[in-house]
Amino acid sequence: MIKNHVKIAWRNILRSKGYALINIGGLALGMAVSVLILVWVQFELGVDRFYPDTERIYAVWRNSENQGKLTSWDDTPALYAPTLKEEYPEVEETTRVTRWDPQMFSVGANSFYEESSFVDPAFFKIFPFDVVSGDPVTALEDPNAIVLTESVAAKLFPGEDAIGKMVVIEKRLDLMVKSVIRDLPENTNFRYTVFLSFKKLEAMGWADPYWGNNAYRTFVLLREGSDLQAFNDKFSGFTSAHMDTNSITDFLFPMAKLHLHSTFENGVSVGGKIELIRLFGIVAIVILLIACINFINLNTAKSETRAKEVGVRKVSGASRAMLISQFLIEAMLIVFFAATIAVLIVSLSLPSFRDLIGKDLQNPLSQPYFWILSTGLVLVVGLLSGSYPAFLLSAFSPSMVFKTTLTYKRAWVNPREVLVVVLFSIVAILISSLWIIRDQMQFVQNRDLGLNKANLIFHPITDPIRKRKLPFREALLGLNEVSDVSYTFSPLTEIHSSSDAMSWQGKEVEDRTNISRMGSDAGLVKTAGMELLAGRDIDVYSFPNDSNAVIINEKAMEVMGFEEPLGQVIQDGDLSFVVVGVVKDFIMASPFQEVRPVVVFGPKRNLHYIHIRINPEADFGRAMENLAGVFHTFNPDAPFEYSFVDQVHERKFENQRRTSRLMGIFTGLAVVISCMGLLGLAAFMAAKRSKEISVRKVLGASVLGLVGLIASAFTRLVLIGVVIGIPVTWYFMNAWLAGFAYRTVIDWKIFLWTAIAALLLAFVTVSSQAIKAALVNPANLLKNE
Repeated sequence: MIKNHVKIAWRNILRSKGYALINIGGLALGMAVSVLILVWVQFELGVDRFYPDTERIYAVWRNSENQGKLTSWDDTPALYAPTLKEEYPEVEETTRVTRWDPQMFSVGANSFYEESSFVDPAFFKIFPFDVVSGDPVTALEDPNAIVLTESVAAKLFPGEDAIGKMVVIEKRLDLMVKSVIRDLPENTNFRYTVFLSFKKLEAMGWADPYWGNNAYRTFVLLREGSDLQAFNDKFSGFTSAHMDTNSITDFLFPMAKLHLHSTFENGVSVGGKIELIRLFGIVAIVILLIACINFINLNTAKSETRAKEVGVRKVSGASRAMLISQFLIEAMLIVFFAATIAVLIVSLSLPSFRDLIGKDLQNPLSQPYFWILSTGLVLVVGLLSGSYPAFLLSAFSPSMVFKTTLTYKRAWVNPREVLVVVLFSIVAILISSLWIIRDQMQFVQNRDLGLNKANLIFHPITDPIRKRKLPFREALLGLNEVSDVSYTFSPLTEIHSSSDAMSWQGKEVEDRTNISRMGSDAGLVKTAGMELLAGRDIDVYSFPNDSNAVIINEKAMEVMGFEEPLGQVIQDGDLSFVVVGVVKDFIMASPFQEVRPVVVFGPKRNLHYIHIRINPEADFGRAMENLAGVFHTFNPDAPFEYSFVDQVHERKFENQRRTSRLMGIFTGLAVVISCMGLLGLAAFMAAKRSKEISVRKVLGASVLGLVGLIASAFTRLVLIGVVIGIPVTWYFMNAWLAGFAYRTVIDWKIFLWTAIAALLLAFVTVSSQAIKAALVNPANLLKNE
């Protein structure tokens, strides 16, 4: 019996190849796209959740109250982690983690720059990454040891075993490789390739014991059975017990939530990347829903032409149960074909999808849950689409079917029309949301940074250059291709230090405003292309006392309440600085955030980078050659590895650009799937009304009028869908934009263009079938009447 049902189902598919192609193709495409999105969503949900003790690992966060508002951050002082472990028996292990700017790593003549991290030995107890050789925990007990990832070990010691060999950092630190670990997996937020012992940082005197210097992240492993809420209640006054302040409270935040829930407002986690994951999870469900709506719509519409087939089968002795099973098996067979094609699409497109999102995603075909969900989907969609013909048509009486033309009572609400409305409501939401996302990204990209980032490069400073700073600077300025240079504390694209403990005249005791630090020796305003509003730039070569000078931006002047900023004194720890200049606000951190108050100090602190402005008229290739020659002269063993300020800044938009690109692709696919369904439905309606169209044509109706007759029924439904979709988009996208400190305003013209686009797509899709039906010779259809 089942074999016979399958054979008949296959014949019906072959008999209507066009409908089958649209049905199977649309459903397969929708299923494949949904699978790809959900594979990515699964990856993001698994970031930093794979450690053996993930449920006991926490990151330290702190809240600071400033003028009635709580600000959250995750930086701690050097003494924080060991003191925490010492004072709380619930704490099993703690580790400090701090990033070290790219430094020059050398083995003989082999040199390159690499970013590294100082960590405690317990780091590898809490986060036990796969080990190739050696024991990283034991290794980092030695201040003069280093742990390398496999790729860095291969770069330093190609074809050799790295264990026991020496690595030189910046020509001044000699460290022995005592362990090699696998490259960190893709699904962790730790991106380090080299690990040094925190004991080395302490031995060099770089770990400032001051409790107000927050430069390190702290992670905690609680003992089994510890209650997080009870511990946080007990732990909240930890900082206050060690500092003369009551404005800071401490709490542990689960590592499992850190990747997706690290956005805090007023001291409470309110989301983060989880919002993006939810968005694309919804998009996956919506695309699958669109494909299923199309499939069900076409399947039920096509089934209406099979009433006489049902009558013949009943007269021949077929029971209702046999007819029900026939329709259900036929629907499931089509869904099975679609699922098979979807698996093929996923297999072929997964490598490109990995490149698109920049993640090494696991192939879902190797995971049991994929096949379980796919089987469930085939059953559900097959049952939903097959139930209408199976239970309705199988109930018809043969005498009623053969006696007259089968008619259906017109319901006040036609389910098929409702599905079309829902379909294009979703399409309208996707199109208008995509427009708003791209508007927001373009709005931020066009934001005035307060800097001229074109023709500006930066390069880390090595020890040999640091010892000969002035001759090196003069050599660079002696090149015709170089217009300006400035040594700086950090790149102009990053903020490496900040403090809420600076003081100035008039500062209120409870004011804990966080001020970002920058540093320069001379010429920063001109080199960076800043706009000087008052005073002058720092220049230690013309004004030797400028080691004690500072320039501030407008935001800093505002939060410090300076009406006459020049000459004001800013105290930072035990150092005092005099304001000599004010510049227009400039953005070093995220362009999506509010402008931060920034102070640029004179070179009392170490300056780790040099910024070089290239003359715009110069030949770029020649300029780089000459710069490389100067760098080689002053440090022949170091590679010339520079970065462009504008390129680094552009990388800050990478996630948003990827989101926009993905939304564009998925919206386009949703529109294609919707139009495929509309095309099939229009073809069915045109075929169903073919004799009516012929009679109208004989009576004098024009082709244009006939096209309008068929198209109007669909465009009306599309317009209703758009009208429903617009307020939904406005509500949710307004909520999305509220998460940006610097955001655009939703333009009403977006909804107008969305409506025009949706109507145009629907009209073109339906008209292709309407024109085809209107051009048929009436004699061919009416000759038997």
